[in-house]
Amino acid sequence: MEILVLGGTMFLSRAVAELGVARGHNVTTFNRGRTGPAVPGARAVTGDRTDPQDLNKLAGMSFDLVFDTGYLPEVVKASAELLEPSAGHYAFTSSVNAYSGWPGLADYHRQGVYDGDPDAVGEQAPEDVDEGAAYGWRKVGAERAVLRAFGEHRTSILRAGLIVGPHDRVGRLPWWLDRIARGGQTLAPGAPDEELRLIDARDIAEFALRRPAGAFEVTGPAHQVNRGQLFAEAREVTGSDAEFTWLGDDYLTAAGVESWTELPLWAPAADAPGLWAQDTSAAEAAGLACRPVRDTLVDTWEWMRSIEGGWQPSDRTPGLAPERERELLAGWTG
Repeated sequence: MEILVLGGTMFLSRAVAELGVARGHNVTTFNRGRTGPAVPGARAVTGDRTDPQDLNKLAGMSFDLVFDTGYLPEVVKASAELLEPSAGHYAFTSSVNAYSGWPGLADYHRQGVYDGDPDAVGEQAPEDVDEGAAYGWRKVGAERAVLRAFGEHRTSILRAGLIVGPHDRVGRLPWWLDRIARGGQTLAPGAPDEELRLIDARDIAEFALRRPAGAFEVTGPAHQVNRGQLFAEAREVTGSDAEFTWLGDDYLTAAGVESWTELPLWAPAADAPGLWAQDTSAAEAAGLACRPVRDTLVDTWEWMRSIEGGWQPSDRTPGLAPERERELLAGWTG
């Protein structure tokens, strides 16, 4: 199979490129050559997809599958329209943020997706769409640009949940692994029996290579893992002596803790009842399979330790400052 990965050096797009090479496919990556190392065994084409002259380097190349994690409708539209005559299938990674009711509604599906515009220019968004919702609105616009070019039978729309695994440069799960590895009394948010759903980037890659037609929510299966199990396995994988102190939603909210940013993977259940309520049945029927969470923890921890100088949070990495954690733990009365 001939595969084009738009990107191909970072996290999810890298997982697709590496898997394609490992499976014996001919993989071409298209990126600026600035962000990460090239994938061994893949053909690298250097260019900026926002530059029409650079993008035109791909014109006439034949591909069985195009994989795209783009964000702005204008940029995704240009790629899809250029590649449609010579590509068989287009897999576009969207997000559950596409649903206008997520995560504030338990049944967010009934409200549908944003009315994203495939012809939106730049970061354009309607005035009644606030910045917090603009990401989902733009993703829907990009979805529609791909569908308009390729049609529903040649398109995979992959509305991803929480993506984890090696090469995660945002670092939500790595932040927790790093914190738990440091051990000692450790703040654990919410309830240990709260169920979470995570998906390894490599499992999305496996699914994308199947070229399923349709729109799918792609994340871990129902009853995959709860927070207590996740933290206990992280402690075991890192060899830590962490002792978890579970701080309730009400206490953390009253203390002004910012969900998802100060404390990755956490939001008050009352404010976000749909946070982990994805419906993966269609994706599973089409072949989505997720590896055990422990395998992801082991591989992510191994990747973190392989980084020269050790893993360090980036400017984009959420997380609680140590002094803030100590303050919250000291104020907790249970």
